[in-house]
Amino acid sequence: MLAQGLLVGFSVLGIVAADPAGIWRHLATLAVALLGTAVLSRVNPEYLVRIARALFVLWLLLLLWVLFEGTGPGSQQEARRWIAIGGLYFQPSEFMKVILVLYLASFFERRGTDYPIIGPVLAIGLAAGMIGAETDLGTAIFLLSLSLFILVIIGVPLRRLLAIGLLVLILTVSVHGIFQHDRFQHLYVRIDAWRVLNQDTLLGRWLRFDPDLLEKLGSKDPDYARLVHDALLQPRRARLIMKAAGPLGHGPGAGLPYQLPQRNNDFIFATITYATGWFGAAMLILAYALVFARGLQIATRSSGAVSVVALGLTGYLTLQALMNIAVTTAVVPVTGISLPMVSSGGSGLLAAGIAFGILHAISARVLKPEVAR
Repeated sequence: MLAQGLLVGFSVLGIVAADPAGIWRHLATLAVALLGTAVLSRVNPEYLVRIARALFVLWLLLLLWVLFEGTGPGSQQEARRWIAIGGLYFQPSEFMKVILVLYLASFFERRGTDYPIIGPVLAIGLAAGMIGAETDLGTAIFLLSLSLFILVIIGVPLRRLLAIGLLVLILTVSVHGIFQHDRFQHLYVRIDAWRVLNQDTLLGRWLRFDPDLLEKLGSKDPDYARLVHDALLQPRRARLIMKAAGPLGHGPGAGLPYQLPQRNNDFIFATITYATGWFGAAMLILAYALVFARGLQIATRSSGAVSVVALGLTGYLTLQALMNIAVTTAVVPVTGISLPMVSSGGSGLLAAGIAFGILHAISARVLKPEVAR
């Protein structure tokens, strides 16, 4: 609860610094997310495991609905990620992170870790593939990474993991052919922008990035080079903003020194760093470290499927935070992954709130076994 409270506080501070006019809407969204936490904290986690397969099938149908009837962000109508239900926009891929954890826990409770896992492999591949078809490759890769994290930690045999790796390789080769389509060009643009941004850093020198990459791209295709140049704007400015933050920051009312379009969402870590300084950024990272430590403690004190659920949800919250911070610091290319329980956005906040609620429920049963009865 302390760690979640810290994250909520940083979320409010980040929105005040990034978009003061939108603070009331954000507070309302946070209230819904915290309501989700309160409701799920009273639900028996074993019941969620029992209905996991039905939830998983339902969410696959929702992802299929997105592919045919979904809408995209802003002018990117080719990137279908949302569906409208009763006038509210809803992003099923965010909730699939929680449901996939429940599904894997359900499967391994029934079958064990040494059972042929073609079912989970196909389920993971199908979910990731459908999300990737929405051109949300960042979330698709995260689902695969989260699944691998769970499978490794719970002790799935190496031969099973190699089978999963082979499937991922086949999917990667297949998707590479699909990426020749213009619909996926922005993914190549982001990777090239990341290479240009890091060409003079230790990372770039270690990976031997071409120091004249942007010029060479311009000589081959000026239009593509302009896209790469535009894609450099956010990660480059985020890096400059964090560098200018200083140890103690400038306060939430100072305003950013550079325009940062996604300052309240994907790059909110840079906004918080500028407002609170490097010390505040370290405190935010510490909050996620507390989630990780406490989540692993809850998982080790639990047993069976409930332990897998605690492990998976801890991985979801902390691995996604790690990926978001890596994007903001330009360690990896831009993925579109938000900062859990901090970034603005209804579906992402509610999914994180639900994950925290389930962890609270498991924790209560670990600390007070009579609750389970």
